[in-house]
Amino acid sequence: MTGPLSSDDMTAADMVVFRLSPPAAPEPAIDLLRRCALEVPADACFYVLVDVAAEDPHRALAAAAVTGNRLTGLAVEPGLRRQGLATRLLGDVRRTVHARGEVLELCTNADAQLTKMLRRLGFTVDTEALNSNYAHGTVGLPVHWSSRDT
Repeated sequence: MTGPLSSDDMTAADMVVFRLSPPAAPEPAIDLLRRCALEVPADACFYVLVDVAAEDPHRALAAAAVTGNRLTGLAVEPGLRRQGLATRLLGDVRRTVHARGEVLELCTNADAQLTKMLRRLGFTVDTEALNSNYAHGTVGLPVHWSSRDT
């Protein structure tokens, strides 16, 4: 964990985002990402959503991996999905990256529900991305998203 927690870090359920990166122990994030069949980049910073009031306050409810300013993985504990945890974590990651003066990027094939969430969090489809790994508006292929200050 880096820095003191502020009141903005708390929700009604007492959930807090801890940013884990070496040399802090990233094991809870890595474990959840791997159990959800996501690759874990060696140089990633990890963000973990935990419930500090829970029996195990170090158990990852949701985890994200970010390499530079690019979201490379996001996972939610399977039994806790569809409760807004990914939305909460992604919003916190976005604010942290923006605080560094950077834009958070991700590449995904978003369905209607995910598209709605990303737009609500301030993401837009980046049609100016020059990376040939991105496909713009092509059905079935990933689209590059960027978060802008809103």
